[in-house]
Amino acid sequence: MNRQIIVNNTYGEKRVAILEDRKLVELHVIHSEEGRCLSNIYSGIIRRVLPGMQSAFVEFGGTRTGFIHANDLKLDITYEEYQKNLDSDECESDPEEGDSEKHESRKTPDITQYAKEGSRILVQVVKEPIGQKGAKLTTHISLAGRYCVLLPTITHIGVSRKIGDREKREELKEFGQKVQKKGYGIILRTLAAETDIKIIEKEVVFLIKKWLSIQNTFQKSKGTALIEPAIDPMLDFVQNTSMDELSEIVVDNKNDEKAARNYLAFYGENPDDKVKFHNLVYPIFDYYSIEQEINSLINKKIWLKSGGFLIIEQTEALTVIDVNTGKFVGKGDLETTVFKTNCEAAEEIAYHMRLRNLAGIIVVDFIDMRNQVNKKKVIAKLEKELEKDSAKCTVFYFTRLGLIQITRKRTTESNISSLTEPCPHCHGNGIIRSKETVVFQIFREIKKQVELYGTKTVTVISHPDISSALELTYSDEFAKLKKDLGVIVKTETNNMFQRDFFSVERK
Repeated sequence: MNRQIIVNNTYGEKRVAILEDRKLVELHVIHSEEGRCLSNIYSGIIRRVLPGMQSAFVEFGGTRTGFIHANDLKLDITYEEYQKNLDSDECESDPEEGDSEKHESRKTPDITQYAKEGSRILVQVVKEPIGQKGAKLTTHISLAGRYCVLLPTITHIGVSRKIGDREKREELKEFGQKVQKKGYGIILRTLAAETDIKIIEKEVVFLIKKWLSIQNTFQKSKGTALIEPAIDPMLDFVQNTSMDELSEIVVDNKNDEKAARNYLAFYGENPDDKVKFHNLVYPIFDYYSIEQEINSLINKKIWLKSGGFLIIEQTEALTVIDVNTGKFVGKGDLETTVFKTNCEAAEEIAYHMRLRNLAGIIVVDFIDMRNQVNKKKVIAKLEKELEKDSAKCTVFYFTRLGLIQITRKRTTESNISSLTEPCPHCHGNGIIRSKETVVFQIFREIKKQVELYGTKTVTVISHPDISSALELTYSDEFAKLKKDLGVIVKTETNNMFQRDFFSVERK
């Protein structure tokens, strides 16, 4: 795989695009006025304790208070409990988390033992505010590096299950035990298999120093404050990419270029081989044909190469995807046509889940198949494509209604939410009242004015389309209304009116 990281920085907005084999697969937009709080570490103040929910609201400097569960306040928490809290709405563990012994789940602790209103705590954001929900917080800080994750509050050793070499696994476990003796937990990431232990040791020393600095800053701070910002989104993607797969980092901002160069130099890589500065007059996203793809992200209808199409409807709680054969009629029997369409749709669904950052519950209505073998093949195809996604995904088998349910870990808003806002005309409904409906509403309003106030003359002000419908499409009905009520009706147009808005004024 050939991965490119393209970064566009424009006066208050940073956009990070990930290209794999020159195809846009991920887009992340960060606005300076809103910022990005995921993985940030804050000094927070507990404002309200909710014993009935075993949780508390924490003010930490965000636009709204954050939410923290009792288990995230415990001092003697196990790694398994910590991970369960982190993925409370997910169904599987992450392969990156490493292997460890299973422990029996413990009872939820009493929140009042660990939280008191007005007390100050050090918290990290593990899920950004989404919709009406505040940020999800934890006191169990994790500091991620390229080759490992340092767990200052949990003495756990984990090695990524993606590392298959037994000798390397043993070597990494022995190193983890040395870190554990110093009072820290550690997870050795997949990329740790590609480097020397000395490089990992250098990274651990750096992360421990960062943790000590965080503690020192927290002790000196007062009230709510940002203690340690998360790693730059651009560097976050570099950090999660193998150098063999990373072909280039292209930026159009000198500060981003400096940050990328310093990062690679820290890990002993030659920045000249990877980092490039885009100094052409042609905008960087236009040059790499990204801008056009971004503009198509808000489309609900996605065409498949075969002629079939997908319809994606997104709500705050879940996303629904409908698969249709469209123009594709196939050359064989119906089952074969449907199977080919569903396979192509499975690939496109996985791609758009990642590109649009769709998360939470995703329900897919594939075209109905009778052959059980074909159903399993479609699910296998979907699961294989989702393996390319760094976010945790789980696929469930077809329900009795023929639906497939998918869960994808949610930590930030979807791209649709960050790139769009509700339409001021339809208020996010996506539909407005038809011309016919508005015309008959006007008729009823005129009749009400006459019967209630004895009005003899009224003026109807409406959008040009509605005025045209009154005078032309429904001219007979309009004339009969005026005759029966004995009222004079004048019509005026206003181009500034929304099409389903009107005004009936009486004299």
